Amino acid sequence: MISKTDTNGDTAALKKRKREPKEDSVLPQQQQKKHRRKSKSKLNGEEEADIEDQGANGDTAALQQVDGDVALPDAASQALDGPGEDAPAAWKVQNPMGGRMLDIDPIFSVDERHLIIAYNTSLQVYTTEDSLLVRRIALPMTRTEDETEMSSAHIVAASLSKCSPDYVWVASSDGRIWHINWTSGAGAENPHSVEAKKVLDVAVEAVEVNGSKVDVLLVLQRLTKSSAQILAYDSKALSRKTGKLLHTYDESPQLLRAAAGGRVIIAAAKETLHIGLLKTKKINSLGDLTYRFHSFDLPDIISCLDIRASIRPTKKGGEELHSVDVVVGCARGAIYMYADLANKFPADGSPPKVGSIQPRKYHWHRRAVHSVKWSEDGNYIISGGYESVLVLWQVDTGRQDFLPHLSAAIENIVVSPRGSSYALHLDDNSSMILSTAEMKPTFYVSGIQSLVLGDRPSKDALVRRVWRPVDEIAAPLVATVNPRAPSQMFLCVGNGQQATLGAGATSTPLLQVFDISSFQGVAKHAIARTNPTDVNITSEGVPIVEPTATKLAFSRDGKWLASVDEWQPPEKDIDPFITGSKSPAEVCRQRREIYLKFWEVDEDNSLQLVTRVNEAHHTEQPEAIFDIASDPTSCRFATIGNDGFVRFWTSRLRRRDGLAATGPEGQPLRSWNCSRAVTLPVYEQQEDVVDAPKKVFHSGAITFSEDGSILFAAYGAGSEALVVAIDTETGEVRDVISGMLRGEARAIRTLGSCLIILSEDLAVYDIVSDELLYSFTLKDTSEAAKRLTQLSVNYESRSFALVAPVPNPGQDKMKRGSRSELTVFYIDDAEPQLVQTFPQLITSVFTAPGSSGYVVVDSAAQIWAVTEGAEQAPVLKSLVDLGVDDSAAVAESTGEALELELQDEASDDEMQDVDQDVEMGDDDYDNHAVVVAPQRLAEIFNAAPAFAMPPIEDIFYQVAGLFSTKPPKA
Repeated sequence: MISKTDTNGDTAALKKRKREPKEDSVLPQQQQKKHRRKSKSKLNGEEEADIEDQGANGDTAALQQVDGDVALPDAASQALDGPGEDAPAAWKVQNPMGGRMLDIDPIFSVDERHLIIAYNTSLQVYTTEDSLLVRRIALPMTRTEDETEMSSAHIVAASLSKCSPDYVWVASSDGRIWHINWTSGAGAENPHSVEAKKVLDVAVEAVEVNGSKVDVLLVLQRLTKSSAQILAYDSKALSRKTGKLLHTYDESPQLLRAAAGGRVIIAAAKETLHIGLLKTKKINSLGDLTYRFHSFDLPDIISCLDIRASIRPTKKGGEELHSVDVVVGCARGAIYMYADLANKFPADGSPPKVGSIQPRKYHWHRRAVHSVKWSEDGNYIISGGYESVLVLWQVDTGRQDFLPHLSAAIENIVVSPRGSSYALHLDDNSSMILSTAEMKPTFYVSGIQSLVLGDRPSKDALVRRVWRPVDEIAAPLVATVNPRAPSQMFLCVGNGQQATLGAGATSTPLLQVFDISSFQGVAKHAIARTNPTDVNITSEGVPIVEPTATKLAFSRDGKWLASVDEWQPPEKDIDPFITGSKSPAEVCRQRREIYLKFWEVDEDNSLQLVTRVNEAHHTEQPEAIFDIASDPTSCRFATIGNDGFVRFWTSRLRRRDGLAATGPEGQPLRSWNCSRAVTLPVYEQQEDVVDAPKKVFHSGAITFSEDGSILFAAYGAGSEALVVAIDTETGEVRDVISGMLRGEARAIRTLGSCLIILSEDLAVYDIVSDELLYSFTLKDTSEAAKRLTQLSVNYESRSFALVAPVPNPGQDKMKRGSRSELTVFYIDDAEPQLVQTFPQLITSVFTAPGSSGYVVVDSAAQIWAVTEGAEQAPVLKSLVDLGVDDSAAVAESTGEALELELQDEASDDEMQDVDQDVEMGDDDYDNHAVVVAPQRLAEIFNAAPAFAMPPIEDIFYQVAGLFSTKPPKA
């Protein structure tokens, strides 16, 4: 029981609680008690469950560890495609939505009315007029294991068909090639495959074969780490899996481009260009395709290129290649333009004359050029890179025009077929279209902008830097949901992938507002110091690290947001401040900047900073804020820090000269301050409590009870770890519990009368009966796993979810190829309801208000819905997975079909009554043909994605209700 301290200052409540030997153990085989959930009913808004107690020796609830996974013994483990036969069927993992946009050029349709963007597992088609998603074409991307590394097959190229503009060619790294009708989605189920160790790039050209033009795929595939070959395939060759070998070279392969109907091919190696010119004038079959290849060296490493080729008619009525202009972007920022290359190579295949190939050099970018393109008329070159600036070069004069202050680094640039607009793909998982006349955005789509470790290395990694970028995900994605708008996620993100992967540390100074219902990013705010478009590289060439937001919490009414951000100087910059025997790490900690900020959130998601607290927890130096919690019953927050205090924060009216301060519109202004500071007892001080602790705790977590009367704090490590119950009204420590934590405190949550405590163990403790219900030991206790183990509680379903990473064998960092496992429990049942391994690392798990399930975000920027039973998951209502062109059109056609069906079933006499223009009373209304507005049907059929729709019987009765409802009386 929770004992209270009397008014005489009795400290009996702070003494270490004596327990039986079995109560001190939290090992799986020594589980004390197990409750099995049998039934659930609601009485007066409360849930009651029939509990069946079992003996202390019950071992069926113990989680076993298999190769570092947290998994159930045999039967309870299930795959991503659904639960097994013996596994609980109440919980389901829905198909993922979203993902990251790949480093592949977006595709314009011929009429420029649609833009096709390649994601890591799908193609998504948007309308350029209103930025709406009209189709999502899922591609089955399976995992493959290489001899040297574990990686996943990923899309390497996507190109519009030259002969059939309604089709698009998509190639993956494992040799699968799809021919997909992007207007209908047909063709995604049956890919072709080519025998290749790894496909690097694919170019598509319309080649005239035997008098008719056909699509020919030029495939660049790797032979060894430093050699590659180019093969040509048409539809027949793809079915036979045998292509025509065109060229083999030994330099490090990178890119492949083609132009002029396949008359010219350019393959980029590390510092070499291989140019192939078509030798055959008449091609009767694919076997007649022959090229004459030339090569020359460049002054720098190639990062991107583009071709502009022109064709002129011949005297015999045919066509021939007239000129080839190539522009190349390099890894150190230079751009080289080679003009009229086709006429500088001798026809006999001999090397060109010395000095005949001289490029024109343009240089403005400080780092690698990520993309470079020719304008439609060939008078301009468009380039972009890390600087978040679009640069337009006038070819003849070298004059530059700039479009600065874009939201992130530019990854890809595409010129529209008519040359009237530019499509830009930015590395913050967004794409936009700019008009060439005014340089104003006309289209914008954005996905989740969290940190992603992609399958392809960055172009900036082609050159060794004086700093090393981050190569792992070291911390969870800080995310929460606005209680006023459950479909809106608030995520702490950085200024794109390159800015987030700073010199040795990640930075997340921005807050992205992502709407799940429309599956679009709707806003972005800076909640910490940031300089995304300034000169953010020091004179030594090292990026300036921005602050990192570590905590977010909404007030219960959604009007206030509390955030914590941290920053500390890099160790290389604090040499002048090192004195005595202090280490660089100690000096960095002393000079940390830790801010607690309170924001007022408007209905349109705009944030206004109301209060900033410098060093909310401090001793002789700023101390870390371990956790922040929101009171579920009042507008109040609490924090726990490394100084040994729990502080409560409340708002009050701001006063100026004794009068209440008001804003521009007369609204009262408020500020936040610390209303109470509670000293946390230390383990050695159980017999004699003093006001101030003697040491810091290094870890901590807090949570409010469901009624807000008690704040529970878990802190410390090892045998010195404690859990205390603090009265939120008086600040008194009501109870102290020891022996519940093993290792550092990672999270603590309340659910009814139970405490769920996460350390190196997962323990469920009943604070009323004062006993440990059940516990599990997490086998993987590495530092990387500790940082990414997460806990989430759902009060609607009375359940909680545990996320634990599953690193690869021998891997101590969460890099590419890492996975995570999700386990869902009911609070009154030690038997896990769902054990699911995800193909990517889970970076965040949280509960959406009003939903009984969970929302999972992974390291591929995908969102997974974990639902209970047949829940419709209202927070995940989205058109992403429906795959329809126009919901209104589908609803309208459905309504017309239903109306015709009803009319067909009517008798001739009834149809005559319908055609007659006479007045009928309410009693005769049932004989009148009913016409239902299409939007009424759309509300039923578009209520949720297909995987979350209610049973077909319920849908039938809803539709029937529309046709049987009488009109309201005048």
